[in-house]
Amino acid sequence: MNYFRYKLIAPSGEVFSGTTKLPYEDLMSAISHLERDGSLTLYVKKLGILRTSLTKLGSFQFRKRMKRSAQAELLSNLSLMLRSGITLTAAIEEIADSIQSPEIKNDLKNIILSVQAGTPFSETAEKYSHIFPTAVIHLIRIGEETGKLDEMLDSGAQHLKRIQAIVSDTKHALMYPAVVFVVLGAGFIFWVYYVAPKIIDLFRDMEVELPLITVFVMKISYFFRDYLFYILVILVLIIFSLLAIYKQMKWAKKGIDGLILKLPVAGTIVSASTLAFISEYFSLLMNAGVDLLHSMIILKESISNEIYREKLEGIRKNLKKGESIADSFKGGIIFPSYVIRMINIGEMSGTLSEQLASVASEYRNKLANLVAVIGKMLEPIILVVAGVLFGVIIVGLLLPIYDLVSQVSR
Repeated sequence: MNYFRYKLIAPSGEVFSGTTKLPYEDLMSAISHLERDGSLTLYVKKLGILRTSLTKLGSFQFRKRMKRSAQAELLSNLSLMLRSGITLTAAIEEIADSIQSPEIKNDLKNIILSVQAGTPFSETAEKYSHIFPTAVIHLIRIGEETGKLDEMLDSGAQHLKRIQAIVSDTKHALMYPAVVFVVLGAGFIFWVYYVAPKIIDLFRDMEVELPLITVFVMKISYFFRDYLFYILVILVLIIFSLLAIYKQMKWAKKGIDGLILKLPVAGTIVSASTLAFISEYFSLLMNAGVDLLHSMIILKESISNEIYREKLEGIRKNLKKGESIADSFKGGIIFPSYVIRMINIGEMSGTLSEQLASVASEYRNKLANLVAVIGKMLEPIILVVAGVLFGVIIVGLLLPIYDLVSQVSR
């Protein structure tokens, strides 16, 4: 097998270019293969040893990743067309023609060429992980072995839709508190930067003796008015520095992830989301026939929370020692007793995949309920924060007015 870089005009008139792997040594055979569907080859070149090595190592590292919803739609459409009797390559070509992204369209054309050259679909799909996630590739492999590729592709599509629902619910749940506190912060800055200084300057012009709380508000207002630009710059630098530390340093990431899990509302949301994701993914991997140790590696690489990643690595080591699945999941408070109990039932009855699917469904419902009631959960916190912030400002501004009215009435 050799790598060839090519550029061709398809029968539709569209121009495609890319790199594909073909079982040929000479250019003429490669050109004949590329032109068998009526395409016209503009350029083709066999890559040398160095370029081939670089292609193997990095050709797919920087490709545009498909959105999960688009991946699910692609798999669903592919399953439907296969069920209708359309061949795999024809189905992929039909989907490629409807794709807007030139990069993805080109990748699908390359997949067609690879499959037509005799490479198994599962092996080809592995090279395009930005289109076919790891779990889906395992399903494709099973589909090829059992002759039920359409069913496995549909299972993959449903899995991605459920994962997308988990991610979407998590974002919605976390978005509400973020927006609320941003609005509160913006309102506070507006008052102390614009409104309060004008009123305080008026008091000073009238030579009114200012109460201690008003002096406090005045100093805060003048501080924001004089240094707001520098405050914002420093704040941005701190945020970017923290993000860099979070991404680069494992100890910092672990500390922040652990802190998030302990927060009253955010911790509940992140925990429910992660447990739903792990249960859903684990269930699919069991259905796909992936062994337990490999499943733990895939699960670990699929989540970002360092606390759960460490726990999954510990589970993998326990499984390697010969412990049962349920016993491996025990220890700490990461996995609730309900999850461990369901895993134990599944392990004992041989229905682990079904029990994990039930756990995933339970946590998806919990996440959906959290999204629905997040406003009511945050109301007390919002009232306290807003009361303290604006209460101090209002009291600080009203006290001098009250003193003025008292002096006039005398």
